[in-house]
Amino acid sequence: MKQQNSVLPAAIAGAFALLPPAPHSVLLAAGLNRVLGRSIQPKQLLPLQDKSVCIRVTDARLPFFLGADHRGFVARRFSQTPDLTIGACARDFLRLALRAEDPDTLFFGRRLYMEGDTELGLLIKNLLDSVAPAQLFMLRLLPGSVRAKIRERLLS
Repeated sequence: MKQQNSVLPAAIAGAFALLPPAPHSVLLAAGLNRVLGRSIQPKQLLPLQDKSVCIRVTDARLPFFLGADHRGFVARRFSQTPDLTIGACARDFLRLALRAEDPDTLFFGRRLYMEGDTELGLLIKNLLDSVAPAQLFMLRLLPGSVRAKIRERLLS
């Protein structure tokens, strides 16, 4: 996995690595429900109901453990062997979220990896691809000048 796209200084990544996974997993699940709640119905997440998915932000050394229940995304307990692990650096995850990069391009360029239940990974990819790009643009609430600066610094 290439780390050349890292946006985080090593000292910050080291501090993040000391955090337990539960708090930020809860925050990510709540954020996903908030951002995707109108686009993805909880019934679409049923294949995740008894699964543990680890989203690993490699440069931050942060693992997020997620699953789903009848209400939407939920945080899962730390698992040594999640059903699926998806990993990339923070910049590449941001590029994916903003639809500035295609997941297949990152995967075949070895900047995004997937381990475990690949069928589950494909289901998640297709589910996220079904969401309208306007729903995914989380930065739209910021002033235009701030959005431009973020795009310039993180996506260039």
